[in-house]
Amino acid sequence: MMLQHKLRSGNYDALLAAIAGFIIIQLLCSYGGIGVSPDSVVYLSTAQNIHDHALINDFTNQPVMDFPAFYPIFLSGILFLTGGGSVLSYGPILDGLLFGLLIWLCGWMMDRFSVVSRWYKWTILIFIVLSPCLLEIYTMIWSETLFLLLSVFFIIGCHRYFHTHSTRSLLLIGVLAGLACVTRYAGVAVVAMGGFLMLCDGRLRWSWRKIGHMALYGVVSISFLALNLYRNYKLTHTLTGYREKGLTPFLTNLHDFGSVFCDWLPFFNERYDSAVFVALVFLVLITGIFVYRLVRRVDFFSYDTIAITFFIVYGGFILYTSTVSRFQQLDSRLLSPLFLPWLWGGTIWIPAAIRRAGPRWKPAGLGLAAVAGVCFLLGEIKAWRENWEGIHYAGIPGYTETQWLKSQTLDYVRTHKDRFQLPGNVYSNASEGLWFLAGMMKSDLMPHKEFPEDIAYMFRSKYFVVIWFNDADNSDLIDMDYIKANKPLVEELDFNDGAIYFFKDSTAAPIPVPSH
Repeated sequence: MMLQHKLRSGNYDALLAAIAGFIIIQLLCSYGGIGVSPDSVVYLSTAQNIHDHALINDFTNQPVMDFPAFYPIFLSGILFLTGGGSVLSYGPILDGLLFGLLIWLCGWMMDRFSVVSRWYKWTILIFIVLSPCLLEIYTMIWSETLFLLLSVFFIIGCHRYFHTHSTRSLLLIGVLAGLACVTRYAGVAVVAMGGFLMLCDGRLRWSWRKIGHMALYGVVSISFLALNLYRNYKLTHTLTGYREKGLTPFLTNLHDFGSVFCDWLPFFNERYDSAVFVALVFLVLITGIFVYRLVRRVDFFSYDTIAITFFIVYGGFILYTSTVSRFQQLDSRLLSPLFLPWLWGGTIWIPAAIRRAGPRWKPAGLGLAAVAGVCFLLGEIKAWRENWEGIHYAGIPGYTETQWLKSQTLDYVRTHKDRFQLPGNVYSNASEGLWFLAGMMKSDLMPHKEFPEDIAYMFRSKYFVVIWFNDADNSDLIDMDYIKANKPLVEELDFNDGAIYFFKDSTAAPIPVPSH
């Protein structure tokens, strides 16, 4: 009850910021609706299957493996609450509310940082509301919209637990960490963070009670993921789908890691020569603050210290897993859970430094902080204007964007579905888009270069069709030149945004062409 009372008290400035964030999301989605990517199609179709058939299957009617189950379950819960319909219809409202709640919680926590500063809180709130990173996340149907919120709730729950050591608070953070794990597999870093903080907790000395708390937290937090993985293994004999071995060396990942920080900062203007240096600066700076507070026992279990712990653990986890496992290039979306702790960890020392400065240096400190803040804000406004130039007339990038909605290739597929009723398979580099925009239930993603057995299976077929979209080019997939070199092409239809290719063996019967 005390925590609920604190959550409801004050923080009216953050409430205004939250309302502004909600309005911005509605404005960005006003042209074509919420953004939909290939991942979004999986979430949307799975939520609909859960609602309609109680099955955690995607648009191919296959069990969802590459993504954990909680975000589609969350979306299906909204479907049940709203009486059905489509997630797309309420997507902007849902994401706007999630973004607004995230902003409000951030303001609430900053009122309780180790150094409380009104001007610091207002500045950071403006940065959060106008952040290109967060606005990209909260204009899409992506699991990060929920994951970021769970991570903030976890930070609040950790603060409660490490100041009370109550069993109720322990169970709360265990459940929150568990839900984070089944929202994104990277949520295991949240579980690890809780365990790491328990090891650093000097207030609860080593005893059977501390061991019991760590064991209880571990069992509760990991049980959600264990259940998800067990279900995956029973259905497909894989834990998280088919994962490829990492090909990107650590130094390259560190460069990409720093490149994202360069994008978040306004001072680099897409110059990435110093990306490794930038990554190391923030890793050393934020880790240094953490170590100083740990060793000196100064504000160690404050909200801001717990937040920078999240930066260290989650950042280390991403750098490690992107090196040992096959990842897409590290980008702003993948690192979005780091944005808030990065922002706090990189700036929380500024109010304290200005307060400790003597009367002679304080005006200079305030002036430098103001200049840095204005530069950061101008960089965000510049990014906002550049994004708005495309969004206000074409929509959010993805399958709800004008170029996809007016695709000639998709229009042909919609009006000539009988041409694709062949004994062989239909392949595409955008199979999610075929389902989402053309209602094609039978299509497969083109094989990855790293899976020769899938390539061999494709070429064993006497007939198959490839629907190729220029805007969905993926270097991990086999390309059309390779397919043409290994299979006879009997017909090609070219469009302004792609092409459709019909392949068959010379010994196979002719491909039937319907009369028009």
